[in-house]
Amino acid sequence: MFVHFVLKGEVLPVQERDCEDIQVTHRALRAVKDAAGRGTTVNVGECGAAYRFMTPLLAVTPGKWCLTGSHRLLQRPIEELVEVLNSIGGDVSRHDDGIHFNGRELFGSRLAIDCRRSSQFASALILVAPKIGLRELTFSSREIPSKPYIQLTRLCTPWHVAVADLPAPNGPLGRVGDWSAALFWYAKAAIAARMQSVACVGENQDVTTFELLDLSLRSAQGDAVVADWFARLGVESEETEAGVRITARRRDLVPTLHFDVAEHPDVVPVLAVTALLLSVDATFLHTQNLRYKESDRSGQLALQLAPFAKIDCGDDFLRVRARAREAWPTPPYEFRTMNDHRLAMAFLLFGEDAHIDDMGCLAKSYPQLIDILQCDM
Repeated sequence: MFVHFVLKGEVLPVQERDCEDIQVTHRALRAVKDAAGRGTTVNVGECGAAYRFMTPLLAVTPGKWCLTGSHRLLQRPIEELVEVLNSIGGDVSRHDDGIHFNGRELFGSRLAIDCRRSSQFASALILVAPKIGLRELTFSSREIPSKPYIQLTRLCTPWHVAVADLPAPNGPLGRVGDWSAALFWYAKAAIAARMQSVACVGENQDVTTFELLDLSLRSAQGDAVVADWFARLGVESEETEAGVRITARRRDLVPTLHFDVAEHPDVVPVLAVTALLLSVDATFLHTQNLRYKESDRSGQLALQLAPFAKIDCGDDFLRVRARAREAWPTPPYEFRTMNDHRLAMAFLLFGEDAHIDDMGCLAKSYPQLIDILQCDM
């Protein structure tokens, strides 16, 4: 959708069942098209991707614009992107009510960006490359988190931008299914096979099988790594004509696992709860960017999982060591989503014992999940 708008100035239609992030981006692009040459206020709510992707687009679009959103969104990192745009002649400034733009023509064939706090700063510049003549992008810091997301952006754009330290992506892009949504079902399968907490589909009660449509194990999506990571938790993956079939078998698990999540930070909430419920001690390394998400995810996990596990939360790591079930509080367990869809997805894994304050935030990325779970009950 965004690429099409950059190329042709047209806003592609969306479907009612599309997730909220797609709907928000569609409304933002429609607002830009309708107010071309004049400017207006563009509200992207909680959508961090739209917040970052719209920033360079508004900087190069004639008119006076204000990009705004929720209170939490306006606290999230954006300074690095604003600084780069202003370095090539942009008129972009942050205010209490959002980011203000005097949109104008900009040119920067070679740019450097600090992506330590978000890989989407690089993706945002790549997405508007034709409008600013961008040909080469380098990084002003050695740390480049979430590199697969930058590569995915390059695969989705028909233009070429050379990116330092990252080879030209050669795909394949794979099927269009969402691996970040598939993560929930990997977790559900692992927990079901181990705990026998839900009805199983398979030859016996120690086997749980799910068919995940429109996925490919060869996908360029970064979160496809969960297929390998959940193999350590007893979940096998097999590619089929329709997608990926996952099978979890009850077996003894390695008691301690380490995950480097520098390139896959969004998987941490679900994976942390999964490890807890399987009584596996899990350490997550390079978690510093979790504090900049829809919520302070590392802080919220440390706070809300404390009754069930011993949590060590440092500047760049999170360690989860499950307590004995006998030490857990009496259900129902009260969880707060903090309007964060990843936390909601994670807390759902506690099943019927969980009382979750607000599931509406799932509309951001996986609006069908509640309906699916209700049908299975």
